[in-house]
Parts: sequence; C-alpha cells; structure tokens
Amino acid sequence: MKKEWFLYTIAFLMDGCMAVVGLCVPLVALQLGATYDDLGMIGAVGAAIYSLSCLFSGRLADRFGYRYVMACATLLVGFVYVGYLFVGHIWHLVLLAGLMGVSIAHFWPPLQAWLGRGKSRQHLLKDLGRFNVAWSLGFVIGPMVGGIMFETQPSSAFLLGIVLMAVMFFAFVFLHIHERDDVLPNEAIDAMPLARLFLPMAFVANFATFFSIGTVRSLFPKLATDLGIAPGILGGLMALIGLAQLTAFYFMSRTDRWQFKRMPLILAQVLACVGLLLLALGKHPVVFALGLLMVGVLAGITFTVSIFYSLFTQGPGGRRTGFHEAIVGSGFLFGPLLGGVVGEHLGARAPYGLAVVVIVGAVIIQGLMRTELREDAVIETGV
Repeated sequence: MKKEWFLYTIAFLMDGCMAVVGLCVPLVALQLGATYDDLGMIGAVGAAIYSLSCLFSGRLADRFGYRYVMACATLLVGFVYVGYLFVGHIWHLVLLAGLMGVSIAHFWPPLQAWLGRGKSRQHLLKDLGRFNVAWSLGFVIGPMVGGIMFETQPSSAFLLGIVLMAVMFFAFVFLHIHERDDVLPNEAIDAMPLARLFLPMAFVANFATFFSIGTVRSLFPKLATDLGIAPGILGGLMALIGLAQLTAFYFMSRTDRWQFKRMPLILAQVLACVGLLLLALGKHPVVFALGLLMVGVLAGITFTVSIFYSLFTQGPGGRRTGFHEAIVGSGFLFGPLLGGVVGEHLGARAPYGLAVVVIVGAVIIQGLMRTELREDAVIETGV
C-alpha cells in the first residue's frame, strides 16, 4: 500500500475514533455525577499531558522509527479504551485522560513527520491538504456515530475503539507500505532555511488560533443555551467551524502563493478577530454563524502554515512536528481554562474578548519578528 494513502486512512480512523469516544467520555462522567469542575479537570489533564509528551515523542520517533512508535501508540490507546469499560469513579476518567494524552502524543507527531519525509514543496503541499481533510472528516463524522452508539449501548463506542486500534496495530506490523522519496531540486533545498525563519511566526499564530478554538468549543454552547438557541441549531452552528476548516484546508492545498509571506497569516488572524467580536456582541444565530465560520477559516490556515514550515526543512521532522502538536494542545488547554475564569467573573461574552486580545498580542509578536531575508526578495527569487 502506498505510504500516503495508508497515513490518510489511519488519520481518518484515529480522529474519527477519538471523536466517537470524546463525545462519550463526558456522558459517562455525567452518569457518575460529574460537576463542571470535574469535566474541566478531565479535559485539562489530557491536554496538558499531551502537550508535554509531544515535546519528546517526535524526537523518540526520529530515533526509533515513525512506524514502530505509532504502532505502540495504537496499542496503548487500545488499552486506554479497555480501561473505559471498567470506570467507576471520576478519578478513573482523569487518570485515563492522562494516559490517553501520553498515548496519542506518540501518534500524531510521528505521522506528520513520516508523511512529510522526503517531499518536494509541491508534493508536500498536496499531501498535507489531503491529510488535513482526512482527519477533519473523522472529526466531523465521529460525534454523530458516537451519539448513536451511546444511546444504543454506552459501552459499544469503547468496544469499537478497541477493535479499530487492534486493526491499526496489525496494519502497522504486517502491512507492506511502499515509500518513495522525491528528488528535491536545488531551489527547494535553498528555500528550506526560509521555512525555519517563518516557523516561529507560524507557531505563535497557531497557539493563538487554538486558544481561541478551545475557548469557543468549550464555552460557546453555554452562551447559546442561555440565549435560548435550540440544541439542533447549536449543533449546526458548531459544525460550521469544521466545515470552514475543511474548506480552508482545501484551498490552502491548491496554491502556494501564501508561502514565505507574512500578510496572508496576519489577515487570517484579523478576520478571526472580527469573527470573535461577532460572537461577543451578537444575539442572532446568523451572526453567530458568520463568526464561527471566520474562526474555522483561521484554524485551517494557521494549522496548514505551521505544519508546512515544520516539515519543509532539512533533517528529521519529528522534533518539529512534536512542537507543533504541543502548541496545539497548549492552546486547547489554556483557552478553556482562562476563558472559563474570565467568563465566571466578567460575563459569558468576555472569553471571546480575551481570545481577541490573545490574537492581537500574537499579531504584534509576529510583527516584531524579523526574517533575515526581505519578503520581496523571496518573491523575486521564485521561492
């Protein structure tokens, strides 16, 4: 099987499975009498340990091989799913969230590094676009499947996860995967140092993005409920984030005109600030829909920029993809935590103002960053 399509498939299966279980875990916690603090603790522990583990998992994969580290990760995730079948207390869920954070941190950075290894600029752009669409589809489909399975039989979602992890483990061990590295032209090699220069800027933007996304995903449902928005409409609104993200992934993979330029990244963040202000000030679902679409577009753009610059550099990519994923996890950690505190003390709309402040701060930091080459010089060289 061709490496790229193998990785697209397992990315879809893993994120779909995580979305199925991710919907069911809070429902199990509520059955055990969990409070909002308990739910926050479960999410915070998982995000924190994931972020910390990603800082080391990429280097581990560079040393011992992407395929073998990912195989071990699927095995560990399967054992975590087994643990969910025997949960009896809230602290069990907190412990399992931490174990899941460690396990999944050894899956995504190696996958991204393996996908990008030996790629030319154009092939990397197309392959990343397909990869982003694959895992996003899993995230869109998974919650719907999880809801149906939990209503039918609560344990069925975890049993499905166990089976899928077993299938993926055996695929890693026994499936023959065809690999072919591109022959990189001299201009591509010359451009790689530029990717290192733009990478810190992309990391800063990505943190602000997922700080905002984490805030919106965690806290907007409460604001919408307080305003009397029906659950069906709320579900459709939240789906707009994923739809906009998918659309951005597609268009980002169709052109390279955004590469090695500041302005497209800055404009995307400004657009998201407008969207967050719509969430902070709006009252009608149509206004909220526009805001959520703008935030989703930002996620698709900054994620693509960050992972592209992480991989389009010389040397093993595991360390850089690990840092990329650690930043995503840290955004998901600090966004809901700080947004929840602000919302508790300053009002339900204050978290979106905080997200605007974080993005504006990120834009200022990016503006202060200096690249060693002027962007117009980069354009003239055709890089």
